[in-house]
Amino acid sequence: MWGLIEEWYSDMTEELHHRHMSYPLTPVFPYIWAGDVMPATGVDTKSLNNAWKKTNEQELFNNLKADYGFSNALARSLVHLLYEHIETNYGNLRGDSQVIYHAVSVHERPGKSLDQVRLVPVTLTLSHPDDAAILRNQGVPGLRKHKLLRLANEAYDQGGLLIQEDLALLLTTSIRTIQRDIQEMRDQGITVPTRGAMQDIGPTVSHKTKILELYLKGYEYTEIEQRTRHTGDSIKRYVSGFSKVILLSQQGFTPIQIRELVNLSEKVVHEYLALFETYREIGSDRLAQILTPVRGEDLDGKKGGTRWPR
Repeated sequence: MWGLIEEWYSDMTEELHHRHMSYPLTPVFPYIWAGDVMPATGVDTKSLNNAWKKTNEQELFNNLKADYGFSNALARSLVHLLYEHIETNYGNLRGDSQVIYHAVSVHERPGKSLDQVRLVPVTLTLSHPDDAAILRNQGVPGLRKHKLLRLANEAYDQGGLLIQEDLALLLTTSIRTIQRDIQEMRDQGITVPTRGAMQDIGPTVSHKTKILELYLKGYEYTEIEQRTRHTGDSIKRYVSGFSKVILLSQQGFTPIQIRELVNLSEKVVHEYLALFETYREIGSDRLAQILTPVRGEDLDGKKGGTRWPR
């Protein structure tokens, strides 16, 4: 038994070393090493940061350090690796600070009253560790807009549309504040997919696809963050999901099979495939960076297959 544990630890260490050499490590806990930085608006975020630390990831991080004597860097890398595995294989489970909410189906025609429309359950993220950096840099109004956009996009990606009253309830603020935030983002070219907005402009592509299109056009992460109000970690997750969809498609999997394997909606899978066809020539350099197979692991983590981009 001890021999098996030693073998696992050796393999894990080698894998982590490879990741450190090949890819920049994305922080799982930005608040662990963020330091005492004064937020843009002068808001004291210390108490809120303490609340964000109480997550399953933080508990696992602390246990790895206390029970096994791992260094900060190794414990952080192990948590990152484990949660990547969980997200890939069990991504349909509800995570920390997520709720099941009922939104209006995207297929409902305009003009129906709310007591007559079909509702769909959607998983919404009320709070996420990434929010700490947003609060620190953009203050409370910036965080509210960030969460508003996240909730609306999450619902839309799952086939639902929130109304302004939903967003006011979820963010514990007034409808007038929600309306003002949506208008300010619209003035910046950012579409918030509420039911009212979709009735006015019709079906549109998901926020993931919009972000990936900027990436394929050659924009850097920092530029995409500024344009879309998404964090670098979120953008990297979208790039990783996009690469998996394309690689699976090239291996002969159908969109329905891909949807099950990568835990994305069928709508998003089709958008990714269409995006690939559009940019396979003009975005060939960026595509080559994320789609070039190297010897490593396949979808199940077995040796000898294709290493999925991180």
